[in-house]
Amino acid sequence: MTKSVGLLLRAGRERWSVGQQLGPKLDCGRVNDRILIQRCRAGEREAQRQLFEQTSVRIYRLLLRMTGNPDDAADLTQETYVKGLQRLDQFDGRSAVASWFYRIAVNETLQFRRRQSIATMKLQALAPNRPTETQGPKTDLELDMQRALEELPSNDRVLLLLRYQEELDYRGIAEVLDCAEGTVASRLNRARDRLREILRKSYG
Repeated sequence: MTKSVGLLLRAGRERWSVGQQLGPKLDCGRVNDRILIQRCRAGEREAQRQLFEQTSVRIYRLLLRMTGNPDDAADLTQETYVKGLQRLDQFDGRSAVASWFYRIAVNETLQFRRRQSIATMKLQALAPNRPTETQGPKTDLELDMQRALEELPSNDRVLLLLRYQEELDYRGIAEVLDCAEGTVASRLNRARDRLREILRKSYG
């Protein structure tokens, strides 16, 4: 399994680095999931390749928007598939397999950002006398949608990206985040309000 995962990831990095065009929208339905997972669990490399190619480019794109760094996104995508393919026995079929990989990817990225935050605070502590930098109001030329997203809390950014970039419906998002559809709706409304407020302050 480990060797085959490594081969897939090397091929994947080449596809991402040359900006390979995205395929059709990732389907979070359950059609053929069971058969594909059974083949992957049996160690069929062709099935693993098929699963990887169906999902990896879009997961990489999601992680790139979450991190803003191509290298970090590639590393996190790699970690997602290493863990996902090694833990296929834990997949119970209650959600679509694509949603399951999305969930792993989101969790890995949130943990990564927490580690980054802790590391940044430790580094800042080394220079306690450093003056605080002030930043003037951003102009409409400086603040585009990507920068507005970056100002949001990670959980809000994930919700908006899953809904509007990955075009998942409430059920699909609920499967990824392991929560109720009603919870998705309320959290998404709050995330949209926060995004509008950031944009309003920037352009108003």
